[in-house]
Amino acid sequence: MALSRRTGRSRLTLALLILTSIAVLTLDFRDAGPVESARRMASSVFSPLRGAAETVTAPVTDAWNGVTSYGDLEAENERLRAELEELQGREILEEDAADQLAALLRMQDIDWVGDVPTTAARVVAGAPSNFSHTVEIDKGTDDGVREGMPVITGAGLAGKVVQATGGRSTVQLITDPEFKVGIRILSNNRTGTATGRGPGEQLIVDTSLTPEDAEVRRGTALTTSGTDNSAFPASIPIGRVRSTKESTSGLTVDLMVEPAADTERLAFVTVMLWEPPS
Repeated sequence: MALSRRTGRSRLTLALLILTSIAVLTLDFRDAGPVESARRMASSVFSPLRGAAETVTAPVTDAWNGVTSYGDLEAENERLRAELEELQGREILEEDAADQLAALLRMQDIDWVGDVPTTAARVVAGAPSNFSHTVEIDKGTDDGVREGMPVITGAGLAGKVVQATGGRSTVQLITDPEFKVGIRILSNNRTGTATGRGPGEQLIVDTSLTPEDAEVRRGTALTTSGTDNSAFPASIPIGRVRSTKESTSGLTVDLMVEPAADTERLAFVTVMLWEPPS
């Protein structure tokens, strides 16, 4: 019985609140004075509560805004990252173009080639490593290139052609342990044989010099001798002596020679269209 009485009272209270709200809205629309005063009073009462609520919920609101704008931030970061990568790539391309231009200009100043005809070629594949001592160039038999022809840079001998097809050739580098070339020591006109020792390593030159008569100074220049069965023409720069040491037999002196051509960073080379006289 008590529950029924309470339920009836609740319904009556709800109905009165609804009627009161309708009345207030009606008066509000008519700009009634008492209602305006009541509104101002309610505003002054509830304003501090609203301010406190906004203060409490501000971090949550900021966090929500951060979450909802995260996608835009991520997209902007991606765009900036892409622009940075493009600039870096462009810088590398510009440096590469400058290096290639410098290489071409150096090749125009090869006065020690003499009257031997040549053809310039671009290195298109391959890099010297512990397992590979060759590079590929974009000139071949269609351009007059033949096996055995010397390959040079503006600094000196870089290698020789070991295989040639129509528009492509394989060049064995001077640093290949299988590469051998006859040399001449300019300071004393003595001869010997230079052999490669791998990328980044100095050449080793086997000479007929004995420890007693070896007076080869550091920095002495070497060129091709032109006497090793005419495999290379004479006077192509090979490199400079960096040190000397006794040979394994102890009877002669070996020279350690820094190659003149930088075979680890080849961009362009020149093929000497030279064949040994028959």
